[in-house]
Amino acid sequence: MADFKVPSLEERLAYVLSRRGIQKFDKFTMAKGLPRGSIVYTDLASADNIRRYSNGIGDFNPRYRDAEYAKNTKYGRLIAQPTFLSSSAHHLDPLAHEEVSDEHMGGYHTAGARAFNSGNEWEYLLPVYEDDRLDFNGVGLIDAKIVKSRFAGQMMVTTSICQYRNHKGQVLALAKGFVHHSPSDEESKSKGKYEEFAKPYRYTDEEIAKIEADKLKEEMRGNKPRYWEDVSEGDSLGYIVVGPWNINSFFAWVSAAGVKGIRFPLGGDGGIYDPRINARTTLGPHADYELGRAVGVQGNYDLGVERECLVSILFTNWMGDDGFLWKYSIQFRGFVVHGDTCYYRGKITKKYIDDGKYCVDIDHWGDNQRGDRVTQGKATIILPSKVAGEVKYPAQKSIEDVFPGK
Repeated sequence: MADFKVPSLEERLAYVLSRRGIQKFDKFTMAKGLPRGSIVYTDLASADNIRRYSNGIGDFNPRYRDAEYAKNTKYGRLIAQPTFLSSSAHHLDPLAHEEVSDEHMGGYHTAGARAFNSGNEWEYLLPVYEDDRLDFNGVGLIDAKIVKSRFAGQMMVTTSICQYRNHKGQVLALAKGFVHHSPSDEESKSKGKYEEFAKPYRYTDEEIAKIEADKLKEEMRGNKPRYWEDVSEGDSLGYIVVGPWNINSFFAWVSAAGVKGIRFPLGGDGGIYDPRINARTTLGPHADYELGRAVGVQGNYDLGVERECLVSILFTNWMGDDGFLWKYSIQFRGFVVHGDTCYYRGKITKKYIDDGKYCVDIDHWGDNQRGDRVTQGKATIILPSKVAGEVKYPAQKSIEDVFPGK
């Protein structure tokens, strides 16, 4: 691998900000191979695709999986799990994981420096119905800044935005993606934050038994409406249990959302360099323990968007068939690595009416078996009302409203 001087974070920030609002992406630019490595997968919300996605992320709610059950819901057919849109196109800036090199200056990080999806914000406006055709467009970069970091001392954070539409031209959702960029792998590893967890966690038989028992206690509201009048501030949403995480968990999500595989272009700046074979691999640190260690993590680790999809099950289980997930933000506070088990929980912090929408705001968080916080965020769910009836969907808005002129 050719030597390349890693620019400072300040140099990279100046370059990135010079491209604010320039890089736009849609199906056409991705089909042309620009930018490289972008994920474009599901065009049609067919019954098979909706079911495949739900199975892949482990959401067993029948309104996403059982056509006969779905006929008896208010939708009259299958709808997609909210995060299904992730399988249409990755909502992150397509250049966020591209490397800067002597030949290619389009990306935001460099050889020897890593990019990690650190959080996302969604605003859902309508459900995705069976047989909807999906489209998207976005702006590659709308903001960037340098922040302090326990992982690497300081990191650069880039923000991008993506819009999803159906075949009727209706906006289904808007999504912001946040990516943390490390100064260098060496800087990350020198902090030693994860050194004590170099070996996978080993459970006792009693711990495994409790995890399995807790999974059986998860509650799914289903076809019993959860009315706004019946909930209170401070109420718990219960929990979901995910784990122990392993490489099969990672590939289950990959099969659900669609990631380019073995034919991924590995020359030039594609993929991630593996010095053991003097070649690049795709998604290496997520599937390979040693490559995970090489970028400063305690082993191979999950994708942020994978965890985002899993946490959303907490909301869809709780709200029932008639509820609607309106807003959903999540921060990835730590890595989920081989062997980790996470409990995701939430509680109602506010109950109110917004222009005819009967809403509850929620704080949610996730902790692993060591007690480490791995996710944190907020959500807003619209519930049916005994007085007002069915859920009122949010007003339409577009990417122009969030980032005018782009």
